[in-house]
Amino acid sequence: MQIHLRTADDDTIVRAISASRWAPPDGSRSLDLTNLWALPGLADAHAHLSADTLALQPAHPGEVRRRLYACVQAGVFLCLDKGWCDDVVLRIATDRAGPRVEAAGSMISAPGGYYPDFAVEADESDLASAVAERVRAGSAWVKIVGDWPRRGGDASRFSQEALARATALAHAGGARVAVHTMAPGTPSAAVEAGVDSIEHGLHLTPPDLAVLAGRGGVWVPTILRMEEVLAEMRPGSTGSQVVGAGLENVERLLPLAAEMGVVVLAGSDLAVPSTRIGAESVALARRGLPVRQAIAAAGSGVWASIGGASGFAVGAPADLVAFDRDPRSDLDVLAEPTVVVHRGRVVRDRR
Repeated sequence: MQIHLRTADDDTIVRAISASRWAPPDGSRSLDLTNLWALPGLADAHAHLSADTLALQPAHPGEVRRRLYACVQAGVFLCLDKGWCDDVVLRIATDRAGPRVEAAGSMISAPGGYYPDFAVEADESDLASAVAERVRAGSAWVKIVGDWPRRGGDASRFSQEALARATALAHAGGARVAVHTMAPGTPSAAVEAGVDSIEHGLHLTPPDLAVLAGRGGVWVPTILRMEEVLAEMRPGSTGSQVVGAGLENVERLLPLAAEMGVVVLAGSDLAVPSTRIGAESVALARRGLPVRQAIAAAGSGVWASIGGASGFAVGAPADLVAFDRDPRSDLDVLAEPTVVVHRGRVVRDRR
């Protein structure tokens, strides 16, 4: 099958599908998308495929597969699953019927440093062994909870030295490290430790951004989730002050991050389903990220961050999501794909 389309960069592309890859045109029958706007697919950089909401229950394989199928129908072809209380997503991440999934499996936290009985708990002396176990389990990501609110506003965190040792160990085993942080201090320690992705990162600093930009590190602000967290907190509480100030800081930093070349990515984090990751792009733009970067944050930027191929070049995966409006003028359209092609198969056609 041959595809005719116009990309968001106004190039006219003609490609055929061969073995789930884009190939040169061969004169076969056509799917004409010349009046639509096309992207190589959407992606969620902070997914939790184990649940639809923040329900702290073990994952059910059938429900995970249902969510994976829904992602493909919505044009979401890549999910970076940032962990849960078990390894269910990790075990079924290679299902070819769904999107590509890179999963963390069980999270790691300091003792008492996350929801009770949810994460694998390890103190500084045990962190390396907990990371080694994640590597042995085949985790593409190691998710570490870097800080967590406690009564009186204190946060539980690992030292920069412990994070650096954990990161080096994960890298040696071929895994990447993501650190959850909502409090001051932790993001700077995590950045200096060399972690791959800062999740939330409400209190990153401009010098942190410079380091991230210099080594291709990633920032996943999860705006919608952080706004929900703030709305659920008691006004005037210590936690609301920390999160509120953090969101104001994020709004200051997002334009600077774009200027510096920091890789900013969109993550749903259960504020919306992964199928609606475009809503996080809208939130990133509302908070100051330029529109083009906001589009890439929910698509090509996520692929690039893991060294994956995306695009319409010959040999790239034959993935495509097309819209009836230009996403650069209307980011909301990212939630309304007209045509979806996954691995060379048309899975949605609403023309």
